[in-house]
Amino acid sequence: MTETLSHLAGLNEAQAAAAMATAPQLVLAGAGSGKTETLTRRVADLILRRGEAPERLLCITFTTKAAGEMRARLAARLGAGRVPRWVGTFHAVMARLMTEEASQVPGLPRGFAILGQSDARAVLMALAGLKDAREGMALQDAVSLLKGSLLGARDACPQGPAFARFEAETLRQAQALLPAYRAELDRRAALDFDDLITRPVEAMQADRALAQRWGTRWSELLVDEYQDTNLAQHRLIRLLAGEQGRVFAVGDDTQSIYGWRGADVSQIRRFRRQYPGAGETIRLEINYRSARAILLAANAVAARDPQALRKTLRPARPDADWGTPLLLREAETPEQEGRAVVKHLQALRAGEEGLPWRECAVLLRAGFLAEPILAALAEAGMPFRRVSEREPEVPRDILAAQAWLQLAMSHDGHGWNAAADDAFRRACAHPPRGISGRLFAQLRQHAAETGLALAAAAEDLPGSDEDRLRLRAVADQARALAADIHRRRLPPEDALQLAAERAGLAAGLREAGQAHLAAWEAAFSAASRFGSPAAYCEATALGEAADADLQADVVPVMTLHRAKGLEFDHVLMPGLEDGVFPSYRAEAQGSLAEERRLFYVGLTRARRSLWLSWVRHRRDWAAKPSRFLAEIPEQLFKGPPGAGAPPGPVKRTLPPPTQAETDRLVAEFHARRKPPGSGRRKREG
Repeated sequence: MTETLSHLAGLNEAQAAAAMATAPQLVLAGAGSGKTETLTRRVADLILRRGEAPERLLCITFTTKAAGEMRARLAARLGAGRVPRWVGTFHAVMARLMTEEASQVPGLPRGFAILGQSDARAVLMALAGLKDAREGMALQDAVSLLKGSLLGARDACPQGPAFARFEAETLRQAQALLPAYRAELDRRAALDFDDLITRPVEAMQADRALAQRWGTRWSELLVDEYQDTNLAQHRLIRLLAGEQGRVFAVGDDTQSIYGWRGADVSQIRRFRRQYPGAGETIRLEINYRSARAILLAANAVAARDPQALRKTLRPARPDADWGTPLLLREAETPEQEGRAVVKHLQALRAGEEGLPWRECAVLLRAGFLAEPILAALAEAGMPFRRVSEREPEVPRDILAAQAWLQLAMSHDGHGWNAAADDAFRRACAHPPRGISGRLFAQLRQHAAETGLALAAAAEDLPGSDEDRLRLRAVADQARALAADIHRRRLPPEDALQLAAERAGLAAGLREAGQAHLAAWEAAFSAASRFGSPAAYCEATALGEAADADLQADVVPVMTLHRAKGLEFDHVLMPGLEDGVFPSYRAEAQGSLAEERRLFYVGLTRARRSLWLSWVRHRRDWAAKPSRFLAEIPEQLFKGPPGAGAPPGPVKRTLPPPTQAETDRLVAEFHARRKPPGSGRRKREG
């Protein structure tokens, strides 16, 4: 490798080709194939070899964690000063763009607030007159799907699993509420998360000059997890890419598992038709994660989808070990299955000294499967954590501490950023400071008339000195907090702690109940994973800072959707029955292919071993094994060719015959059976 290309050293042939390719380009990246490293090296190649300015590169990820990892790798390779500024999730980068250019987007208020999921849901529930939280969540999910599909109040909803999962009345109500919901957000000068995508799309579609300006702002768009884009995100990418269409898309259609919330796997499969200038698809097929047996199982399952883009995973070393044969168990009841999970975990720990519990994950198709497993883990005294699909609601005191920190970080030493107006509102409200809703409405009106951020507008608000002093006290306290954080160069977790103390929240947090303290510790832990207080504040403003901390040494129990993007030494997948996985609903809605992809994702989370199980009697029905189990070659449950039987009873149970199969077998038996005495008569004849 020449010195000019030393930034590509260590990449395999396909990874290097991807890093140096000319966009538009699709990279089909199999599970564990090093796509994050490939993306990082491509950014380095664009800057070091091709001379692209870092600010001309837009790198979009699907999670805050992935964005943070990419920034860290780029900083290590390029130096902190050359890391592109535009690295983040769809929501984060578009929030930044619209904050900087709010005046360019028609109808977008300067200093708009971004409503968190719980606040947005409260607005919807109030408009709909709903009290039940479950109904509110369903309504919010339906509104989100409509907006992500770029549908309005009068558009016909398309057929498909994403819409079929909702009751017709829920969709009707969601569509009917769209105009009132948008009007209420406009009144509040606020956007929800979906607006961060749809509003720029609407603006560019309505204004060719804006589309031209934004479409030439970046020389290349690098998009991770392309298979998970919905229509609004896909349209946004097309518009931002401009006429040249310099899109570098990385993804894997075999890992597309979010169709139920609007992701469209056809976008990645049609990439070369949508971008005619794209070269041949580059395939990353060398897997750096899993044992050979696991890869063979995953390949066999993926091969059952005739529409999948061709790809075969293979181990990084040609002589890689087969690994532990896959284990398949059956149990009579869910309770027995729970005890079998415990027994297997105990065996793993006994057979491998120093094995961390966190490397042994229990992955489930549905949340209801967890109850007997969690009960068995608790009874055995094993440390475990249920990793929720939805993060719990954040207590008000913690939201207030985060708001104080956001407000402080919005002061650049000279003035206030209007993007922190919502943080200023929260800081005024908690702890209570005698600032009435009437006074705050006056402040907002004054800020709108003067074009100032709320904290700046508080300096010269017309009215009584007493009112002005109350508002200025908040701004002064935040300014002093910012000065201390910068002077002491505090990391994010210490900055959050200082914000809570200065705001008068720390004592209340210390005296709160156990659940409150656990939430505070989780927020503190989340803050510690960010590189700076400013980065942490940006994530909290978008509700992206509460990613579950999986570093604690406990057995994680989670759904397969939640496990996407993670990996573990040992994976246990209980509950593999037809009707559960694939689910009856998924089959009825025509999403069997996505269910298979979800099974594939589960298999490829494992590095070293896979333990699979099913239950004969689940709740009140007699079950049979998932059909996906039959798609795994039987040899993988026995070991490499020529090997003896593995230790312990490895048992693979075939599904019980259907009634039709039973009738056929009985008929064949009677046809083969000779009547008594028939043989003697034949000899005598």
